[in-house]
Amino acid sequence: MTLRTGLILLAAAAGLALAWLAHDILLLAFLGLVIAVVLSFPVGWLSRRMPRSVAVLLVLLVAAGVVVVAALLVAPTMSDQFEDLRTSLPRSLANLRQWLSRRTGGQAAKGAAKVAEKASEVAVPAVLGVISALTAAILVIVLGAFLVAAPDVYRRGLRRMVPGRLEPVFDEAYDRVGRALRKWVGGIVVSMAIMGTLAAVGLKIAGINDWLLLGALTFFGTFVPYVGAIASAIPGLLVALTQDSTHFLYAGAVYLGVHVVEGYLIQPLVMRKAVEIKPALLLVGQGALTAMFGLAGTVVATPLIVCGQTLMDYLWVERRLGKAPAGEDAGSEGSR
Repeated sequence: MTLRTGLILLAAAAGLALAWLAHDILLLAFLGLVIAVVLSFPVGWLSRRMPRSVAVLLVLLVAAGVVVVAALLVAPTMSDQFEDLRTSLPRSLANLRQWLSRRTGGQAAKGAAKVAEKASEVAVPAVLGVISALTAAILVIVLGAFLVAAPDVYRRGLRRMVPGRLEPVFDEAYDRVGRALRKWVGGIVVSMAIMGTLAAVGLKIAGINDWLLLGALTFFGTFVPYVGAIASAIPGLLVALTQDSTHFLYAGAVYLGVHVVEGYLIQPLVMRKAVEIKPALLLVGQGALTAMFGLAGTVVATPLIVCGQTLMDYLWVERRLGKAPAGEDAGSEGSR
């Protein structure tokens, strides 16, 4: 028995070490799973009317067509705004350094200059990182397409590695994680669309330059709760600062209004009905995964926490402790 326990612990340690060494591949694989969940909505509907493989191919072709059409229509404007953003941000940082120098006697300006110098040092690696990210994105989309084309094949493969007596537990856990991811993906896509549209329209009305590009940044930033919202607002505020202080206040009001809408409308009506994650848990999880895996950890933090919370509720709280999940507790107490 002692030998068996030791071997199990040794195998677990070896598995964790292997996972740590291959964490980049595992994170990309998980992103592929998220993409498969996104594709499962249209593919699931179309597969009722045609073979699933044909449905996957049709969805990919339609998505590629939409991207090409959008690129033809929007690319010139986006390109001009990107170029303007590239030239205006250094000017905005210089203005900010001058303002800090007048207010603090030069100490803060020296710190800002050092930050700008460091930023210039990583500019080329950042460009290479963008190219690498685009390559990884293509691989993730291809992986997602394969997963959504034959999901039962991969499910059966995982199920074969589970002892027979635990197969019902595996099936329930698999179904719960799948439902949780689908709910979260549906909620976050709606949230991204609303936030990106509101930010772009608000910045356009406020007269902020590069409003379309800044709205796109808000759209993608919404994928990462809290951290992404703050990061996507910084370029907009800096662009507004290059215009004048009044536009800076306008941009600040737009971003504040957008995030008030998110906190009081989108979160209660959309995301809470999807998957509710406590803010403290989300922030701690984001911080831990960012510290361990960098930017990729930040991107996958929320869906990973969704999966982890679902498995913890079922495997530990319900099966091991014999308690109802927190949401069910709250519902039962409210009904009394």
